[in-house]
Amino acid sequence: MDLYRLGIKFFAAGERIQPAEFIPIFHEWIQKQAFENHLLIDVHNYSHIHEGPGILLVAHQGNFSIDMTDDRMGLLYYRKQPVETLTEIIKPAVEGCRLLENDPRLRDRLRFHTDEVLVVTNDRLLAPNNDETFSTFEPQLSSALNQVLGKTFKLSRISDDPKERLTIRAVTITVRG
Repeated sequence: MDLYRLGIKFFAAGERIQPAEFIPIFHEWIQKQAFENHLLIDVHNYSHIHEGPGILLVAHQGNFSIDMTDDRMGLLYYRKQPVETLTEIIKPAVEGCRLLENDPRLRDRLRFHTDEVLVVTNDRLLAPNNDETFSTFEPQLSSALNQVLGKTFKLSRISDDPKERLTIRAVTITVRG
C-alpha cells in the first residue's frame, strides 16, 4: 500500500470548543511554519457543514483539520504526499495535538485521547475496503502506532461495505495483571 492518502484522527476530550477558535491558531502556525517538513499554506472555515471538516489548515504535504465527523471533534491529519513509513503520518498528527493542547488560548480546555485513533484510507483503488487490505495494513499500522505512542492497539474495521473507504478504529489494549 502506498503510504499517503491516509488520514489519522485523534479525538478531543473536554469541553466543546467553538471551531472558529482554531482559526487564529492555524494562522499563527502558518506564520511560524510550525511543522518541520511541511509548507503550511492557508486556512479554510467549513464549520457551517454539519459533521464536516470544520476548520482546515492546508499544507503541501498534508492537511490538518478540526474534524467533526460523527459529531466527534478531533484533529485529523490527512497525508497527501508519499512518505517512507507510517510513523511519518502519525507524528505530525500527534505534534498538532500537542501544539493545540499547549496553546494558551485552549489550555485546560482541550485534550486529545491517545487511546482511540481513527485511520482512514482515501484511495479505494489502491486500498479497497476488504479483508485482504486490512490484513496487509494491520501489522504495519499496529507497529507504527506502538512506536509513536508507546501503546498496544487492537485494530478493527469500521465497515465491511466495499463502497466505503477502509476506516480502521484502533483502541488501546489494557493489560491486567
